Amino acid sequence: MRVPQIGYLGSFGVHRKIKKTVDEPKEPLPIKNDCITFSAKSKYIKKYATLPEEIKEILTPKDAVDMFQNMDFIVQGRIKGDLIGYGDSTRVYENPWLDGYDLLIINNPSNQDQIIYSKNTLGNSVWQDRDNSNVQIIKNKAVS
Repeated sequence: MRVPQIGYLGSFGVHRKIKKTVDEPKEPLPIKNDCITFSAKSKYIKKYATLPEEIKEILTPKDAVDMFQNMDFIVQGRIKGDLIGYGDSTRVYENPWLDGYDLLIINNPSNQDQIIYSKNTLGNSVWQDRDNSNVQIIKNKAVS
């Protein structure tokens, strides 16, 4: 038997390179649960639970989420609501989701007496936001 020379030892035989890779799925996996939408709107569902029963009878949870989101946008100044009353540091906006109820935004809550000029006869506050005490829902006295 003949032994190959030392210079040739590495050049004979089969050289295979093994590449270890993870098979990637060809299509993205479907999302089974849409948690993003729930978490973004969960704070509005919590607010719906704090509403008085007289409003819960009128308002569905889906409409409440839209109403609270609209209220947040008005407070932040992202959209303009239908202004129906104003005062020195107070604004009253129409609430299209609830007939007979309006949105009251107080800029200076430390002021005990508020004078509000409005085309509607305004009543007392029936709901106050726990996160922002300047936001309230008030009832019109004309509607009972």
